[in-house]
Amino acid sequence: MVLKEIQERFSIRNFLDKQIPDEVLKEILEAGRLAPSWINTQPWHFIVVRDTRNKTLLSQLAHGQKHVENAPVVVVCCGDKSAWEKENFRDTMEKRGFPKERIEILLNSPIFNPTLISEDTVMARTLEELTYSIAYMTLEAKAHGIESCIVGAIGNDLTGSVPEVYELTRKTLDLPEDMTIMTLLLLGYPAETTEKPARIRKSFDKVVSYEIYGV
Repeated sequence: MVLKEIQERFSIRNFLDKQIPDEVLKEILEAGRLAPSWINTQPWHFIVVRDTRNKTLLSQLAHGQKHVENAPVVVVCCGDKSAWEKENFRDTMEKRGFPKERIEILLNSPIFNPTLISEDTVMARTLEELTYSIAYMTLEAKAHGIESCIVGAIGNDLTGSVPEVYELTRKTLDLPEDMTIMTLLLLGYPAETTEKPARIRKSFDKVVSYEIYGV
């Protein structure tokens, strides 16, 4: 059944002036909360923005993309780098019932603990986990007849663009130091004039191999 939502979902930039019911929005966010993550780190936090002034600010953060301002709901998808800090990471594994010996092995292994490699690796792992959660939310939204648009062309720690706007956004949203805005997820009912674009994808055989590449 989920394949149907995947096949029919597409990004939109024209929204109806219609609010998403609170109970529906909660189910969309719940889908993101329940998404899988590496060793259950769940390195994410979602800020729901409906206020017009804040959406205008987020539009500026997205280099003036008007659909950010016009979306009924903007979910600011933040990466929580503190999830990888030693004590937090240890607590996550303890809650999963990992033996103490295994926890120590994982905490001291750069394969499993990105903080032992670099800040860039922490960012990469955090973004990797966040994508799962965002994907789940888009599919849950589609199941409710709500379309979405993922906006990654924004000022943040990754792009380094519009730093003044980024700092103002962080201050406005009262973000802790370890939180990084990574993506904006726009949600809303599609305008009646919205046309479904052609789904152009590589063929199955172009992206799938069995056992070895190209076979």
